[in-house]
This record gives sequence, structure tokens and C-alpha cells, in this order.
Amino acid sequence: MSRILPAALVTAAAFVAPVFADDAAPAPQPPAAGPAAANPEAERQGPLDELLGRLARTDDPRAAKRIAGAVQALWLRSGSDTIDLLTARANEAQRAQKLDDAVKLMDEVVSLRPDFAEGWNRRATLNFAAKDYDAAMADIHQTLVREPRHFGAWLALGRILSMSGFDKQALAAFRKTLEIYPAVEGLKKETDELALKVEGQPI
Repeated sequence: MSRILPAALVTAAAFVAPVFADDAAPAPQPPAAGPAAANPEAERQGPLDELLGRLARTDDPRAAKRIAGAVQALWLRSGSDTIDLLTARANEAQRAQKLDDAVKLMDEVVSLRPDFAEGWNRRATLNFAAKDYDAAMADIHQTLVREPRHFGAWLALGRILSMSGFDKQALAAFRKTLEIYPAVEGLKKETDELALKVEGQPI
């Protein structure tokens, strides 16, 4: 396993990437994007705030997955045909098990649109799949700088920290995930078990 960058661990501590697919029902559709949005980030902020507010109040896992899917659909909107094409090609390369090619395509995405949080998150996911945890941690950091409510990035951060033996930091990341998306399937139990390990039995 790769050694996690010390700087990335400092970042994780300072703050204290996956897809949640629903195979049972379609996700609610966010409002359609305008054909020529001057500022796609600002345009989607209202719908994002509304959906994330609902997500934080939803206890039912199935309903929450649908809302999370709509949030992710908004995060994927880059507002650029070029970025969308590069991301689609990266997805195709990943499906073909060509992770190096997929990472290179996402390198172009983050170079062209460094403000696009989902570009960093997609590259983090690819680096995680390639077991390059240092690079994944660095990309997760960049994702969370741009979108602090990115529950997928927080969850991935917790997974990497837990796998690397940093239980206290992993616990904080999992708790942040649950703050944003409390109905993540299985995570509440995992977090409670980790809390018992880290903090001991409450008095």
C-alpha cells in the first residue's frame, strides 16, 4: 500500500471519490441546465442547496439515494462540452480497465477547469482504483476545497485513512459524511464501531 503523504494527513485533520447508485428507482431530476450558462457553478447553487438540505433531513436510505443521485448529477455539470467529452472518455477508459489513460484524460480536465470540483473527484476515484492513495488524497483535498459538502469525497477520505490505520482521522471523516448524508447505507454502524475503538465505551 502506498504511503499517505504527510501533507495530505494534515489536510485531512484540518478538514475534520464514489458513486451511490440506486438500482431500485430513478433519481429525481435537477432542473435542466441553460444552453449557455455564463456561470454554471452559480446557476446550480440554489438547486444544490435545496437537494443537500433534503438529503441531510432524509432518514430513508432509498429516498436518500435518489436525492444523492440528483446532487451528483448537478456536480457533474461542467458547463463545457470539452470537459464533458474528456470526462466521458475517461469513464470509457476506466470501464475498459485502462486506468492510466483515464487518469491522463482527467489530468486534462483539471488543467483546463481547475475550479470544477467533480473533475478532481473523478481523478481521485481513478487514483484510488489504481491504488495510488497519495494522489487520491491530494485530489480529495482539491475536491473539498471547492465543494466542502461532497459526501463522496469525505467518504473516500475516511476509507483511505481507515485502511492506512489513521482511525481517529477516519472517524472524523465518516462523521462529516453522515452530517451531509446521514442515510448512507451501513456507514452509521461502521462509524459507531470505529468510535468505540477510538474513543472507548461512553460512561
